Amino acid sequence: MQVLAPLYVLVSQQAAQPGPTPCRVLCEPIRIGQAAGTDAMVVYLSPLQACIDAAFLSLPAEQYQVVPASAFHPDQMIEQHHGRLPYCLHFAWAASNGCLVVRPEGGLVRLSTSRMGRMSSLLDAIPLHIELNELDCYERMWEYAGLFAHAECHARDLAMSEPERKRHAARALARIPGVCLPVGPINQLALYDLESAHWHFVGLELFSELLAADHASP
Repeated sequence: MQVLAPLYVLVSQQAAQPGPTPCRVLCEPIRIGQAAGTDAMVVYLSPLQACIDAAFLSLPAEQYQVVPASAFHPDQMIEQHHGRLPYCLHFAWAASNGCLVVRPEGGLVRLSTSRMGRMSSLLDAIPLHIELNELDCYERMWEYAGLFAHAECHARDLAMSEPERKRHAARALARIPGVCLPVGPINQLALYDLESAHWHFVGLELFSELLAADHASP
């Protein structure tokens, strides 16, 4: 895959005998947009966010890893979708009144944008397009949460070793203030701040306004 921004995917490895170990990438069911009806590969701007998802899913630390999207080859998904690749960019987790929203079957509900990537004959790869307005929206979310040192925290995230990052993910899990099923309105987005080791919540309407404003920009 060809990526225009540093992106990461969560891959679990399951032992299988005989033969090579199969790799599976975390996917998200998509209900609207061009990738509707598919299970889209989740891509992250933050490796720590991928580790938090893995920790919440109770994946054993030795059986998963976070890898750069550019180093992962989703051949099975591409074949399944006839030369196309559904993917979604993780922004934040969904929340309701200070509680993270959890699916009945497990896993945190996320806020993301989705696309259907197509194989490029010139590059012999599938470019993962992340728009500049999406990156801007991502940064401004943290500012709205009052986390103005996010750039420094992100640099620290990227510099951490995998075991250290997984320890921080376990701490993030322990600091979750509460969870709820999606029976009520989702009215917030949840962000985990590495520096303070606390969760922060932003009104969902701000996220919607950011995306709408960016799409309306010339």
